[in-house]
Amino acid sequence: MKTSAQSENGIVAILDALGTATYSEEEIHLFMDSRNVVMNLLKQKAEDIGVSASMITTFTFNDTIVIVLKTGNKEPQLKQLSDFFLIVRKFMVDSMAHGILFRGAIAIGSFHANAQTNTVMGPAVTDAAAWYNKSDWIGLHATPRATLIIQRWLEHNSRTRKHVMLDYDVPLKVGGKLYAKVVNWPKVFFVKSISPCDSDNEAREKLLEFLSMHQVPLGTETKFFNTLQFFDFAIAKIKEKEGQSTSTSKNVRRTSGHGLRR
Repeated sequence: MKTSAQSENGIVAILDALGTATYSEEEIHLFMDSRNVVMNLLKQKAEDIGVSASMITTFTFNDTIVIVLKTGNKEPQLKQLSDFFLIVRKFMVDSMAHGILFRGAIAIGSFHANAQTNTVMGPAVTDAAAWYNKSDWIGLHATPRATLIIQRWLEHNSRTRKHVMLDYDVPLKVGGKLYAKVVNWPKVFFVKSISPCDSDNEAREKLLEFLSMHQVPLGTETKFFNTLQFFDFAIAKIKEKEGQSTSTSKNVRRTSGHGLRR
């Protein structure tokens, strides 16, 4: 039987809700209600893609959320990483739709997790904790160490993972950029089954609707415009991939045609 003293491996995301420090009593209650909704949606998404409830654990500490995917005594595999990114990319957009803006960091490694005591700690948690509130945007990125691990996994894998992750220079609060693997949450706006868009609005318009629900105090404006800049970058990548797919399909049809003529 596993005890709370035993460490295990997996993926850890720490997310910080922005703007909650100035919430009124009413806003705090609305935040807590919305958080419960999006946490349930996260569990539903995990179930939908076949990730068992025993593998996913969440912890809440005030306005901070920790999401853990457990892989036992084995290092996570690329498939499990992709599943985790699928889960958190939808979580980011569900949170926006319910009035919560998150930024955070993802780490890979070992940790101790005990849901009964709401305790999670260890090297992976420490790594994520060092980076989760350093970015100047609304988004979720891998830590430098996790970025290196993910890149190692991708070195001999020909399948693109752009639907869940992108390489991006994440803006930092202290200035400068952090090159990292980041969650491609803008992709959700273009997946019909989970998109928050309806027939009356486009993806960028919907994002602006979500962002403009919030006050933008002096000194916080860069978070919003950096987020919009990343959204535009991700959309350009989506369109680029769609163009490549169309081009490939045309080439396949041409090749098939030549084969028939032979």
